[in-house]
Amino acid sequence: MTAARRVKSSLARPPRARFPVPELLELEAADVPARWTERTVSWYERADLRGDYAERVLAVSADVLGDATSVLDVGAGFGALALPLARRVARVTALEPMPVMAAALRRALRRHTVTNVTVIEGSWPEAPVAAHDVVFCAQVGGLLTRGSPFLAEVMRVATRGVVLVRDTPDRDDKFFYGELYPRLLGRPYMRTCEDGDTVAGLADLGIVPAVTAIEYRSDQPFDSLDEACDFWMTYMGLAEEGARRFLHEFLGERLQRDGDGWLAPFTKRADVIRWRV
Repeated sequence: MTAARRVKSSLARPPRARFPVPELLELEAADVPARWTERTVSWYERADLRGDYAERVLAVSADVLGDATSVLDVGAGFGALALPLARRVARVTALEPMPVMAAALRRALRRHTVTNVTVIEGSWPEAPVAAHDVVFCAQVGGLLTRGSPFLAEVMRVATRGVVLVRDTPDRDDKFFYGELYPRLLGRPYMRTCEDGDTVAGLADLGIVPAVTAIEYRSDQPFDSLDEACDFWMTYMGLAEEGARRFLHEFLGERLQRDGDGWLAPFTKRADVIRWRV
């Protein structure tokens, strides 16, 4: 019996952890800074190159961007938005606290010969930043939760507008976690995204933003099935060789061939939350 069929035939049984995992390792990478390495960053860079995330976000944000000449990107990561923004405005400041992300962004700037982006390696609000026409903050959950000081403080540096982006809970099974978590970790996959929390936090401050839902492609490519197994082992916090064997067979039946490699095709959804100051 194949791994995928074993999963299907055992769904009726109570979940149990097949492979022990250290506490907290299965959390989303965005919630665990230590999980970001050059390799994990490169996985997301490769997915971003194939997707249309920035195109979708910036199209919806045009009403706030307008004729802005400067943008502050808080939590810029490897530059998913900072690089496209640099083609639209005269000056971008990218604030990024994780050294491995900031290094990836600097490499991308050199690779694309972009000279109008300043990278500040630091966190909000510790890192000093000047006022900018528009402030972007995308997918930085800790700053966008209800009651976060950032939601109130952001307007002291945004002179024209603010754009926030948060993924919404997927209808699709993200990375097959809905199936894999019960089988390999003994518990259901808990989605932590609460995009409505941001809007409620803004309402507490008397801000009524425009909110537009978007869909964007976030296909994850892999050079080999072994690399795909590395990806799932990393993000599920698995270390046992038995888990790798299970994933190798499971993913071999679920992923799509992509030339000489493999592809995990996904459509993601996000809310683009924005207002003019």
